[in-house]
Amino acid sequence: MRFYLTFELEKSSLPKDYRRIILSYIKKSLTEILDGRYYSQYFKDNIQKDFCFSLKLPKAKFSKDEIILEDNSIKVLFTSDDRQKTGLLLQQAFMKQKNKKFLITNQNSITLKQIHQQREQKITSSKVIFKTYGLCIRDHNKETNKDNHYVYSDEKFNEQLKVVLKNQISQTGFSKDIVDSIKFSPINCKKVLVKHYDTYVDTTVGSFLLEGNPLLLQYLYDVGMGSRNTMFGYLDLLTQDL
Repeated sequence: MRFYLTFELEKSSLPKDYRRIILSYIKKSLTEILDGRYYSQYFKDNIQKDFCFSLKLPKAKFSKDEIILEDNSIKVLFTSDDRQKTGLLLQQAFMKQKNKKFLITNQNSITLKQIHQQREQKITSSKVIFKTYGLCIRDHNKETNKDNHYVYSDEKFNEQLKVVLKNQISQTGFSKDIVDSIKFSPINCKKVLVKHYDTYVDTTVGSFLLEGNPLLLQYLYDVGMGSRNTMFGYLDLLTQDL
């Protein structure tokens, strides 16, 4: 399921770490529907989430501390795997927040105004071209608790991409062997540094060819791809007629 939310802002600006704000909004929404019974299904321990979001910020200007927007509205895109009815649950949760202010800074807030359904696409090809707004591929060292992030131009990118994807599908019905045949080929990509909580993360932004099993490609399209896929992995399908 794919849909997007239209928010009205009190001021036409956002903190650079806007992903954290949307994640907090999702958490609040889930705690206030059905007595919060579904909150732990998505936010307990390190459970793999089957949804993903991204923001559209057209003509935005980035200053040192914030993002200046053209007007006082934003669109938040959502996609989810329909097998667990996550999209329907999120829509119901968001509906209860409609027209309620959600504070994002001491001087600013967002208010949900509309929920819009989007057309879903069925992937039938083993070769597709996706567009990413910030693909995150992370190598986490448990001993040092430090992260290395790889972008499309790094020598270890493809190797770590497969490691990340195998971890991502570990709680699904897919065999990890299905990832071995995945092939990533950049088309029009660039490296973008993104603020995430108190650090900065190297991400890949742009279009790329992804080859693999169509069922796996569909799954990644539905739930997001890569490390921290909930906040970074949103994909748009550009074409599969290759």
